[in-house]
Amino acid sequence: MSSKYIHGTHPEEQDRLAILNGLLNQKCLEKIELKGFEHILDIGSGLGLFSRMLSGRVAEGKVVGIEKETDQIKRAIEYALDDGETQMVEFRQGSAYDLTLLSDEWGSFDLVFMRFLLEHLKNPVQALNQAHRALKPGGRIILIDDDHANFRIAPLCPEFDRLWAAYSQVYKVLGNDPYIGRKLISHLHSSDFQDFKLDFVLFGSAKSEPQFMDYANNLMGILYGARMEIMELLDITSDVFDENLAAIDAWSAKPDAALWYAANWAEGVKKKTD
Repeated sequence: MSSKYIHGTHPEEQDRLAILNGLLNQKCLEKIELKGFEHILDIGSGLGLFSRMLSGRVAEGKVVGIEKETDQIKRAIEYALDDGETQMVEFRQGSAYDLTLLSDEWGSFDLVFMRFLLEHLKNPVQALNQAHRALKPGGRIILIDDDHANFRIAPLCPEFDRLWAAYSQVYKVLGNDPYIGRKLISHLHSSDFQDFKLDFVLFGSAKSEPQFMDYANNLMGILYGARMEIMELLDITSDVFDENLAAIDAWSAKPDAALWYAANWAEGVKKKTD
């Protein structure tokens, strides 16, 4: 089940993820429609910023965050400490393939949340089977994940098209799935969920909007983070890569620049006992 998390956990990447959280979290929170009593399992909780937002909406419930990388857990705890919210989420190190739950926690959660995780797993269905076990009958799962074919920018920028196609191919080479977003319902079905729903989370902006450069810088940060792999795949020098990235930077300065991306949202429910 070997695969590789392409982005790494270095400080620059964690800073990028923190900004990404700021762009997406409120949009995601509004779609979840919590009632306030849920016990929530956030698998792949990363920096824990969204985990704490979830906790703020479930005063009568609890949130457990499972994260594989120790660097991410350490930064998550630091962020919580800075915000005076250390008691809101219980962060645990663990794998999506082997959740670190207590014996009495299995089958107890009302909601499992997984965002931008399955795309990095060689066997997403195994992770979903673990999530299914963690849920109580009638509990629901929410998945948000990528389909890299959804990414468009305007005006046209051939350098973006070239680097983004290579980046998507690097995903495959590393054992990841850049198009898993379109497969989420099928994977939920394979793991015995039912009552499916789907939606999108808009991730984009126009140049005239105040957050446009956050989106554009996120795009360039993603590509730069995979610089070595893209250079090897395209058989290009660092100078050529940098020229392509500079062209994307120049695109971002155009008054009619626009970035369109929709992250795939899928929900399922664990069958209630008869």
